[in-house]
Amino acid sequence: MHLDLATILILHPLSLTVGALCFLYLRYRSRRSRGLGTMAVSFLVLAVAALAAGAGEQGVIDYATWTFGTTIAAPLAYALLFVGLTHVMTERRAGRVWWVMAIPACITLIAVFTQFPMVKLCRSIVFLTAMGGFSAASAVLALWDPQKERLESRYGLAITFAFKALLAFATLGGVFNPEIVRLTPAATFLILILCQFVIAMFVLILVQERAERRLIELTETDSLTRIHNRHWMMDRLPRRAPPASASVVIDIDHFKRVNDVHGHAAGDMVLTMVAQAMADRLGEDAIFARVGGEEFGLFLPKTSEIEAIAIAEMLRQTVEALSIVHDGIKIPVTLSAGIAVAREDMSTKRLAGRADEALYVAKRAGRNRVRLHEEDAMIASAPQGPSSAVPVGA
Repeated sequence: MHLDLATILILHPLSLTVGALCFLYLRYRSRRSRGLGTMAVSFLVLAVAALAAGAGEQGVIDYATWTFGTTIAAPLAYALLFVGLTHVMTERRAGRVWWVMAIPACITLIAVFTQFPMVKLCRSIVFLTAMGGFSAASAVLALWDPQKERLESRYGLAITFAFKALLAFATLGGVFNPEIVRLTPAATFLILILCQFVIAMFVLILVQERAERRLIELTETDSLTRIHNRHWMMDRLPRRAPPASASVVIDIDHFKRVNDVHGHAAGDMVLTMVAQAMADRLGEDAIFARVGGEEFGLFLPKTSEIEAIAIAEMLRQTVEALSIVHDGIKIPVTLSAGIAVAREDMSTKRLAGRADEALYVAKRAGRNRVRLHEEDAMIASAPQGPSSAVPVGA
């Protein structure tokens, strides 16, 4: 079935309206993504312009009215689309990005004074340039990831915008040299209809993907300290601890006293600062989390006894050096740590239990120290002093 340009120009606004309704629905469901409302407005502006152009081609609307209207509407809509996409991708108010609205404003002034929309070639150049320029900018914006979210849907959205920009510039080249691109205007608009659907689809996927990531993050992040929680740690620990893997159980010394003397607000501050200080010092391979109260768990793969002691001692010194002041009062904070290293395959639960035994030895020895489990200490060469590898029961 052959579709002429006038028919395509009627179908085009339908695709844009469907996309706008999807944006509005998602905006209603996801109140954080305010840019979706702006994107919906941009799609509706394009829909009205496409409808007017289709009606104008059929002689329903006065020639001067629809040519001026569509010439101004296209740059306005693509500028709004870029502003809305900026808000969606960054989750911040567009702010200075609104300066792009100066582009359609300038085009409007030029159109009023020069009457260039009356010339089909000029209208085509403005429409295709606006579509290509803003689509190319939107493709770059889709790939920009300041929050390090690494959402896979970004790539599909960027490719779609890049394809739309390529289509616009290729068609623009065909305006001056028909041999470059042999696409008819009807075929071009038919491809645009598909692009609108794909853009709307990828934006919906991106917002949903982001919401799912946040939901997972909420279930795996400790709400107070903002480090991982016990659920996250249990989900990532191997069921069996391979040889040369270490478990470290860490406990803040006399934490109850901090709450009793300085109040729970001070205790929360201590927990947060201690957790963040330790998390900042650990590498990506370390599995570290707050496992309950003032206790933290640490799993170190491919780690010897000496390396495990060095890491735990580094954390002890880091916490001891913290300057925590609450209501003008400095709160000294130290920690104790117990270490167990698997020399043969064993259950992770058993390894953690041995580390917990070593922790109690560290506490009985006076706290603010690191202790290695008895069986591991027999073969470990540990530094002397508060972090020496004293066997359990010594």
